[in-house]
Amino acid sequence: MTIPTKQECLKLLNKNKTPFKIIKHTKTVCKIAEDIADKLIRKGVKLNKRLVVAAALLHDIEKAKPRHVVKGTMLLKKLGYPEVADVIKKHSLYKLGQKNRRPNTFEEKIVFYADKRAKGNKIVSLEKRFKALEKHYKVNLSKELIFTKKIEKGLLGNEKL
Repeated sequence: MTIPTKQECLKLLNKNKTPFKIIKHTKTVCKIAEDIADKLIRKGVKLNKRLVVAAALLHDIEKAKPRHVVKGTMLLKKLGYPEVADVIKKHSLYKLGQKNRRPNTFEEKIVFYADKRAKGNKIVSLEKRFKALEKHYKVNLSKELIFTKKIEKGLLGNEKL
């Protein structure tokens, strides 16, 4: 299993010309994801923290392009990081109704959830983030919000970030 380090992830983002504001967002997602991973590890959950960190940093590597999840997944596979690609392909709210699009592993759930708590480079509530997403994309995301709250409960229980 080949997983890039934090420094390698940041180099990949820069080499790929990922816009600075997106890199700031991915760093915030990574901070959230690391905090959650650490909490779960302290509780005895077995998960790959390096994979969580790399996927959090690289989940939006192709964000500036259409179909960024598909393009990012393909790019990371091509670069030799299939495990990271498998995690990032499940960070989107798009087609969550399809089982193969839903996050299942701890790593997938952590990155998915952390991304939903980061609006730009700020940590916000799920309600605030989803309201902004609904306004931006002009869609109703009430089902996706319920799904994300279930992920939150599974990861954090009654704890807060």
